[in-house]
Amino acid sequence: MRLRNAAAGTLAGFLFAPAAYGQQIDTARALAGLRDALTVCRADGGALWNHDLCGPIALADRQTRMALLNDSVPRRHYLRLADAFVTVLPDNQFVANTSFPWGGREWTMVSLPLPADRYARVALVMHEVFHREQKVIGLGALDALNNHLDFRAGRTWLRLEYRALGAALSSADDAEARHHAADAMLFRAMRRSLYPGADSTEALLEIQEGLPEYTGQRLAMQLTGAGPERVAQYLQEFERNTPTFVRAFAYATGPAIGTLLDRFAPRWRDDIKTRRDLSGLLVQAIKFVPPARLADEANRRAQSYEWAEIDVSEAARDSSRAPTMNGYRARFGAGPTIALRQARDSLTWGYDPTALIAFDQRNLIYPSGSFGAPWGRLQVDSNAVLVANDFSIIRVSVRPGAVQVGASGTIRGDGWQLQLNPGWRLDADPQRPGSFIVSTSRPGYPSG
Repeated sequence: MRLRNAAAGTLAGFLFAPAAYGQQIDTARALAGLRDALTVCRADGGALWNHDLCGPIALADRQTRMALLNDSVPRRHYLRLADAFVTVLPDNQFVANTSFPWGGREWTMVSLPLPADRYARVALVMHEVFHREQKVIGLGALDALNNHLDFRAGRTWLRLEYRALGAALSSADDAEARHHAADAMLFRAMRRSLYPGADSTEALLEIQEGLPEYTGQRLAMQLTGAGPERVAQYLQEFERNTPTFVRAFAYATGPAIGTLLDRFAPRWRDDIKTRRDLSGLLVQAIKFVPPARLADEANRRAQSYEWAEIDVSEAARDSSRAPTMNGYRARFGAGPTIALRQARDSLTWGYDPTALIAFDQRNLIYPSGSFGAPWGRLQVDSNAVLVANDFSIIRVSVRPGAVQVGASGTIRGDGWQLQLNPGWRLDADPQRPGSFIVSTSRPGYPSG
């Protein structure tokens, strides 16, 4: 199969043109990423999860939608590039780190550019590969959100847990490592005592995102020869550099707890499908029992992990973002908005999981993102969007008088653009004067 001449010329020009003509795909790094993925999945041979991880991968560029594939797609034009295939993604496909159906198969997609560091590159690609196989393996889970991890106490006890896990990973002595792991579970118990229901939502996200990240880093360690200290380094960088932990915390706890379980309970992966509680398995492995005076003991042990430094930084964070949070409350709490309603299973999205901000316990601020549903597509580049935790409603703020009842097609606001599908329009929101709701008279959809 060949691309049509004009398309082939455009594609080749983009891939190999000088930088003066715009952003280029780093084809050497992308090809290395595909080759390393093939190497690690063949070397694993299905041993890690009793399941073959080899399969179709697309490395995609957000700006051009061009992709390097490790396999071809039926009836899709492509160019050969070494041992890869270069083509353009379907028009309706978001570019994101995700899994998606294409040509009758489930594909892994990873957004370019890939990390320059080989360990990080392998971990990223194989994280997304695991997502492609996750439901088949029997480890699918809801995309649970943990708003409490954007509040000061939740963040403080999580950061203490990260530091204790890092100390456990860095220790060569089993007794010392168990001691630090027990402290980590102590801080986790303290955090969960403050936020009822956190045990369920945290456990869900550690299945959904923690296990893929564990898989990626476990296979990266096997390929590069790195050890648990590399996971500890990642944990330290994650704690200090991640803006919010609401949807991201498990990217760090997953590989950390999984690597400790490899040390203390090597057969844990046989149990996780039925237990579905990563930290519960670690608690069992190290025989941790919460103390009777939980708060007193947690506060005492926190001193060993620079609690004072964390407390000062968290107080400064709360203070510095107070004006921003007040602005969000004014815009989304009382100001005019456009509301979009949908069923969770009808929504597709792409966003930065490390940037979500808790508006309250039930809603999150997404600073940017792409969203699609039967009503059309919403692209938010700045100025944020409010999304319910169950994804049932999305709100963008509008300036008074900027849009009118009955508006359809393309609607633009400050930092966002809404493209409504035919048959969808803006109606007045009866519950919020001056606001709007996207509605349709099409059969099978609720009006308003």
